[in-house]
Amino acid sequence: MRFFSSQKEPERSRTLRYLILAAMLVPLLALARVGNLWPQVLLAGLGISAGHWYSYARLDRQSWLVRAVMFAAIHVALLWMCAGLVNGITLPQAQFAIFAQAITSFDLRYRRSLFNTLIHSLANLYIAASLSRTAELGLYLILFAVFVLAAFFVAEKEDGQKAAKLHPTPNVQTQTPTRGRRGWLIFGVAFGLITLCAIFTIFLFTPRFAGRPLVPPFTINVPLRGGIKSQIINPGVPLVQINGWNDGSSDYFYGFDTNLDLRYRGGLSDEIVMYVRSPSRSYWRSHSYDFYTGESWGQSDPTLTPVARRRRVYFEISPPLGSPQSSAQAGQAGQQIVQSFTLAKDQPNLVFAAYRPAEIFIVAENLSRDSGDGLRLPETLKAGMTYSVVSYRPNFDPTLLRQASTRYPPNISQRYLQLPANISERVSNLAQTLTAPYTNNYDKVIALTEHLLTNYPYNFFPPPHPPRAEVVDTFLFEDRQGVCEQYVTALVVMARTLGIPARLATGYGSGDYNPLTGYYEVRLNHAHSWAEVYFPESGWVPFDPTPGWTPQPYPTPVQTWLFSGSQVFGFDLPIAGLVSGGAAGLAFMAPFLFGSAVVVGLGLLALYLYRRFKPAFALPQFQRAPATDRTRRLILSLYEQGSKLLTRRKYRQREKWETLHEYAQRVGKLASLSRLTQAAEIAAYRPEAPDAETVDKAKAALVSLQNEVKQLPT
Repeated sequence: MRFFSSQKEPERSRTLRYLILAAMLVPLLALARVGNLWPQVLLAGLGISAGHWYSYARLDRQSWLVRAVMFAAIHVALLWMCAGLVNGITLPQAQFAIFAQAITSFDLRYRRSLFNTLIHSLANLYIAASLSRTAELGLYLILFAVFVLAAFFVAEKEDGQKAAKLHPTPNVQTQTPTRGRRGWLIFGVAFGLITLCAIFTIFLFTPRFAGRPLVPPFTINVPLRGGIKSQIINPGVPLVQINGWNDGSSDYFYGFDTNLDLRYRGGLSDEIVMYVRSPSRSYWRSHSYDFYTGESWGQSDPTLTPVARRRRVYFEISPPLGSPQSSAQAGQAGQQIVQSFTLAKDQPNLVFAAYRPAEIFIVAENLSRDSGDGLRLPETLKAGMTYSVVSYRPNFDPTLLRQASTRYPPNISQRYLQLPANISERVSNLAQTLTAPYTNNYDKVIALTEHLLTNYPYNFFPPPHPPRAEVVDTFLFEDRQGVCEQYVTALVVMARTLGIPARLATGYGSGDYNPLTGYYEVRLNHAHSWAEVYFPESGWVPFDPTPGWTPQPYPTPVQTWLFSGSQVFGFDLPIAGLVSGGAAGLAFMAPFLFGSAVVVGLGLLALYLYRRFKPAFALPQFQRAPATDRTRRLILSLYEQGSKLLTRRKYRQREKWETLHEYAQRVGKLASLSRLTQAAEIAAYRPEAPDAETVDKAKAALVSLQNEVKQLPT
């Protein structure tokens, strides 16, 4: 490769400069898309384009004034980044990267500088990749690779053309056949397909590290300041709430409020609100309610407990939320789940996390825990910010839950057995009937949950709630359909009628897992509610009675394989089942076998294409002709005689790396040697054998060379 072969000469290839400019603009476009930096990217793009124009226009004239301005501008950009870290501007590090590239674009005179700036572009693309939450980044990566490879190809091609002009013939002794464009194109396409397929297969079907990173991700911006109040701040709350109204496009979930009004109807849109990276699926819990009025839920105790801040961005929650003091160590002993949340839309001042959170990495002055084990912030969560949570997955063994005690602490029974006076007798009777066969609370709650799951269809648009009617009675015996809040309220109320402490929890479902980006895409309509039931030895245990939801109110076991126990393009691929072995495991091998078959098939195709078009891999003008013809042998013999004659006259012999033309130039202005060299080049490289006239010219040139050498000083 000769990418940097001519460093003392300015790069004059317009085609190469256009390709590198296009490659530089691709990462900028990616950053604009994922970071919403359109004004900054537009300014940087104009600067890069102007820099390329200036560098080409001033190839032979350096301006020290411009370099001084560049030096000052780099420091201004650095100060801008430092100010942005303090004042909370959007992605100050990314802005510095693109502005720095725009500034340095005014000094791209040499090829090495042009290719070095591609490394800078690759860094910008990496920044975009760290911010990207969709598969769209793959398009920018492919486009960037196309421009870079095209630039390398053009650089190599133009170097070859330049060498051909300076040295019309290659070295007879050392030149080897090279591949032609057609052959390289076929081979490159086949090899590229194999590589892409192999990378995709490896990406999908290899284990993923699911441990705790050294520093969980969080945004460095202005901290959330101020004190924390008992009221929940929801930026999506509408000015007017209409009972029975539903348009399917609301941004407000009434479960993210100080009180949850069960009479309110408001359909949620499918807009993405957050991206979550987690090694396991889980509901992302925010808080809970304990006080039921018959029409709404609230928190009977508004007390907030400050969470200890160990460092500026690190809060430690101990013991784990929801577990009694006696079982704190048991909660900590579970699998460690590290989640990172990136907000795409403003959210309430609630920390969403997998159950049970123990550590929070977030830029905030204060963090408090409410009486329902929810985490509150001084301000609402802002779009663009990232925070991380370390949770410990509890181990809720059904055998142990069946053996759990029914002796509840006074603070639990007083708060979580509360019921309003208007609970109907038929609600209590239904709960008694469904649980009569069971003697333990776990099986009773399971019986209530199964009844709700199998007998009440889910309806995104339930009928309006009748005035002054109790919600559970209306849901169970009148409407017999509803949304998650009605199902959960029914489960909690029926459990309380049986003397089982329970509460309503809210948050988001796990969301849609994107196997290409590795993020769970959580949308507004993934807002959800579920029940939590108290067991003295285990704390609060989640149950989800809502049909149509995959019940994952607390983290599933950590998946070290990307598609373990998850859905891919609508198909279940429980790869974890391979561990158990057996004939059933063969079904789980389908994706592996398919990926391997594709890779092998493409490999065979590439081999076939290579063999089929192998003759195209040689260009005649670069191929050494065989010296088998009589005229070829004769002319080359004449050239060797002339070469030995020059060596005897104290001229250096021709080096192995030296072409015939280069040797003739080094010897000096000997007209006869030039004519003899020309005849030897024809004999060595022309496909057709030299004719008799060329042989005569070579003989005459050798005679003239002998006469010229005799006249030279010894």
